[in-house]
Amino acid sequence: MKKFLYTLMAFVIFASMATGLTACKKTEQNEDPNAKPEFTIPAKGSPYAEGIQLPKLENTKVKILMGVNWDYIEKHNTEKEPYAQYHATKAWEATYGGSVEIETVADSAQTEYLMTAMASGTAPDLIPAGETLYPLWSANGLVANVEDVADYLDLDDPIYKKDIMEQFKWLGKYQYIVTREPAHYFVVYNKTKFNLAGEKTPMDYYKDGAWTWSQFVKTARQMTTSDGSDYGFTGWGLFPYFAPYPMSQVQDDGTVKLTVDDPKYMAYMTEVYNFYQREQAGRLDYSLQDWSKTFPQGTDAMVMTTVDNMKQIVNAAEELESDKFGIAPLPVFNLGEETERISPATFWAYSISAGSKNPKGAATYIRLEAKVTENALKTMPEFGTLDDYLTEEEKTMIRTCNSEDKVLIDPTRAIGDCYNIVDGELVPKLYYAVDLTSVQALIDSVKPKLQAEIDDFNEQAQENQEAVSGE
Repeated sequence: MKKFLYTLMAFVIFASMATGLTACKKTEQNEDPNAKPEFTIPAKGSPYAEGIQLPKLENTKVKILMGVNWDYIEKHNTEKEPYAQYHATKAWEATYGGSVEIETVADSAQTEYLMTAMASGTAPDLIPAGETLYPLWSANGLVANVEDVADYLDLDDPIYKKDIMEQFKWLGKYQYIVTREPAHYFVVYNKTKFNLAGEKTPMDYYKDGAWTWSQFVKTARQMTTSDGSDYGFTGWGLFPYFAPYPMSQVQDDGTVKLTVDDPKYMAYMTEVYNFYQREQAGRLDYSLQDWSKTFPQGTDAMVMTTVDNMKQIVNAAEELESDKFGIAPLPVFNLGEETERISPATFWAYSISAGSKNPKGAATYIRLEAKVTENALKTMPEFGTLDDYLTEEEKTMIRTCNSEDKVLIDPTRAIGDCYNIVDGELVPKLYYAVDLTSVQALIDSVKPKLQAEIDDFNEQAQENQEAVSGE
């Protein structure tokens, strides 16, 4: 499969180059390439389109790659929780008289689909992007730089999350357009369990300025039962690619460097190893993978997850008439001499396909959906279904963390077969069973395989760049 994909990559690069040349010729014939758009067309067709001005477009057909279909979008649009893509599509069609076509492809098949579509000239205009796809799509020539259509995005608008977009740059160029706040990780804890045990909660320690990694370990150990039936922590929030330091890093030249030997990363993973293997304060068996089902039922004391996932936990617990839950920040990794939190996060972004036949329309749609989202959020409770559930202290804490915490992007899962190597060979030994070898030995056992994947990635990325530059 890898050889097939690498062969397909070459076709993709040349196809994208040809598409770009065709687009340039068409621009020269039909319009001034330096003309900036004027936002003079009032959007209509949705109550959330009010106040949005759009530019004139020659081409008003946009094709979007999605993991869900229109029926799903329509079903999940409600008056209480409007679905931004539904309303943006309605506004687009009512304003322009054009169409928004959704190409539905399962998330796991999207990379291969895009390569095939690029090579055949049938690529979508817009593609959804996220932290698990960077820098895979960029290095394979699937994603366009946005400089040429930045004016259609109105890129200086504060709606764009430039600090996150900077981390997703490829060879110094913007490719991922981020308009939504990243979903930071938090500690969600079983408030009922803590109250019954008479233990201070993570939120209590946070308010005292003492919510550090050291205290997290002590708290998890205190909340672990002696018979091992109930643990202080569960889930995958401490997995190797959710660390405050990355397993690998994208360099300025587009190559990737393996960083598992970095002293900070090793110090953190040593602590994680001790937490599971020596302290045994985290659930040490495969059932931790089922935390989203077991945690709402009252099993174990803490997980690390997002606010959106907390909504699902609370909803499931209320249906079961189970326990009550609270939320606190991630602990500061004080043993690494950190004084501030560094959070993994999930992202929602759009990219413009390198094979797009309508990049200006794609850019315009991104901006429209972002503006529709902004309008819709103004009509909704700030924390959605958790608005009446969270305390005022918790709400203030979430706002503070979202605005102040550092956010880390670890590209490892998007490099070759690295994700399967880590999840298939390292994770089972560290998180599913007692293994007192050593964390260094465990990481050393997979390091050559990770490096081989990175070497393959770097070689292919370099070939792609040479093809684009004509060297």
